Formats: sequence, structure tokens, C-alpha cells
Amino acid sequence: MKKYLLCAGILAASISLVACGGSSPSDTDDDILSSADDSGKSSSSQEEESSSSVSKDIPKGARAATLDDLEKNMTLKGLFGRDIYLATGEKHGLFSLWIPDTAWLAAPSDFKDGVLNFSQGAITSIKIDYDAIKSMEKLVEKDSDHSMRFIVNEDDQLQYSLDGGEYKDVGETSVKKNSSVVWNGDSLASKELFCKTGENTFTGYSFYKGRYVATDVVRNAKQTNDSLVSWSAGYYDIHRGKLLMRPLFYSAPVYALVSASVSSDYKTLTISAEDVSCTLSELKYNEVPAADLEGEWESDEGGLAWSLDLRTDRTFEVKAFKGNENKALKQGTWDVYGNQLLMKVTGCLGGKCTPAVIGSVSKWKAGSFFNYGNSDPDDPSIPEDWIAPEYE
Repeated sequence: MKKYLLCAGILAASISLVACGGSSPSDTDDDILSSADDSGKSSSSQEEESSSSVSKDIPKGARAATLDDLEKNMTLKGLFGRDIYLATGEKHGLFSLWIPDTAWLAAPSDFKDGVLNFSQGAITSIKIDYDAIKSMEKLVEKDSDHSMRFIVNEDDQLQYSLDGGEYKDVGETSVKKNSSVVWNGDSLASKELFCKTGENTFTGYSFYKGRYVATDVVRNAKQTNDSLVSWSAGYYDIHRGKLLMRPLFYSAPVYALVSASVSSDYKTLTISAEDVSCTLSELKYNEVPAADLEGEWESDEGGLAWSLDLRTDRTFEVKAFKGNENKALKQGTWDVYGNQLLMKVTGCLGGKCTPAVIGSVSKWKAGSFFNYGNSDPDDPSIPEDWIAPEYE
């Protein structure tokens, strides 16, 4: 595998830190219901269009709710025959539903037109026969299409409707804080945690604004550098005192939802009642605007004619030719977390290729060039140096 830089700010003797993968029993919840795979359910970082199951009709005198209308903690009255709690954290696109100490569901959404989609959601629950939990589980079943619309009615009351059903009130609520754990998701932004998960295994966590990247590594005393095992990346926030991480990009199968708590001194990560010791460092990087990378790019690396199209809808296509012979082709979805360009591969030439690619964009100029030191292990692999094509 060619060398690549995952993120800035790490000493040369240590692997660059990214965030939690949850791929080993020691750093994931024991009661997690489902794990992400290559089915594509959690493969895209781009929110889907508003679900067709949610009525687009808004009652007379009402308007679509915005993020400003939502509190950090709310109650959805009468959902699944009881009150279910809704949390928004720091409003970076991760929403969660809660039956406290029993089940919690996390779903990334752009909340466009006041709609919360559950298509990329994942749930953790205690294995008990409980109708409300079963109903929550159905929201995130594979190939399901469930959404919730929020409005502010003519009486200035925030309301919700599940799958086009009756509008019900959203109430106010509060959560008692625990001073021993980190409570605000933005407190983790621009921080890195390097946590010992086994005798020679570690998980590195890098937190950007509402996003994370994670790597699992093995440290061999006989070698200078750590050995990368796997990585994942996605949305994160802290809701009701729990750190929630929902991976959307991953190099190997991972848990669909990882939840934990972070001690107030950042020295301990607690998952499934197990304490993992961590060291804290500052995450230093130059933010790369996704708009600077959008468009067409080309490269002649490896003697091949490469083209890369990073589209505004967050889909991409990269291909390589030698003469008229197609040597490489990858298609999928992409996003940028901080300075990390992530690609989720949903299709490729020959059908066998790496499921995802990650790497740092270290030098770039919008519309001109960028450097992408990346993890692609395939042959031929995605080039590092890209320039914009010229047209007459």
C-alpha cells in the first residue's frame, strides 16, 4: 500500500489519527443491533431526497420547521404509543430518538424542508420485547423509507408527523447533566484521542466539526510505524451525554452505530461499561472547502490518462485509460471532513476493488490543482496529483 497522510498534527513516529471504527469487541457496544456492510445502506454521506412517504402538504397557516425551531432536547408526544425523546446536539446534521437507558436511534439528515429521513439511521437497544423498540427498529430496516416532517402551526406550536400521518405536538424537556463526562459535541472538535484497545492495538479518533475519522492500528515494538488495520468516518455528536458515531465511509465492515461517553478530562472513553485509556492532542489541519474540489480533474500518473469528476451532488467517477483500453474505473459518493477527502466506492471495473478511499488534501487551488495522498490499494491506484483540464 502506498503511503498516505490521513490528517495533520501527528508526530512522524505515530500514525495520523482519525476517529472510531468500532470494529473490535473492545471498542463497540455489546448490544448493537446491526452492523454496516457493503449493501449501500450507510454508504453515502449525502442525504437522500425527502422521503415520498412524507406528505408534502403543510396545513393551512403552518410552515416547515427549521433548525432554529428545534431545541437541543425535545419530546415527541404520542410516538409509538408513548413519549419518545428527540435530541439534536449541536445541530451538525445528526439527530437521535431515545427511550432512555433502553434504546436510541441516530440518523444523519440535512433537515431540508423540515424533514428528518431515517434511511441512513442505525439503532442500539437492549434486547427486550418492547413494542416501542420494535417500532423504532422498523424506521431503520434495510430498504425502508420512513421520514418525519416537522412544522410550526398557525398557533406557533412545533409539531411532527411520521410518514404523512397525524400531526402531533413536540414538547420541551431537559436532561440532567453529568459533570464527569463531556456534554457538548463541539468540545471535541479539533481534538484527537488515541486510545489503547488491546495489548498492541489502538484506535485513533480525529474530530472535526460534526464529523469524525477513525483508525484501528497495531503497534509493533520492532517497527517504527504503526500498521493500519482499518478506518471509518462519518457523523458524530454528543446527545444526552453520549458520544454517538455513525459511520458512512469505511474500509471494512463496522458497527452501524457506536455510542460511548468521554470523561471530562478526555483521558477515558467508556463503551459498554468498559473504560479505555486515551491520550489527548490537538488536531491541526487546513480546512478544505468541498466546493474547491468540485469539478473535473485529470492526471497522467503511472503513464495512464486519468480523469476524475467530483460532482456537486456528492457522487464521483474516476477512470484511467491506456490508449483506448480502460484500465480503471470507480464510481460512488464523496465528501470532505476537514482536510480529508473520502470516497465510498459503490461500483468499479471488474467488480472487485477497495470499498472506500481516504486521504489528506495537502495542496490545492480551486479550479487549478490539488494533491491527494490517499489509501487506495488497488492496481492501478488513484493518483495523488490532479490538475484541472484545459478547454479551448
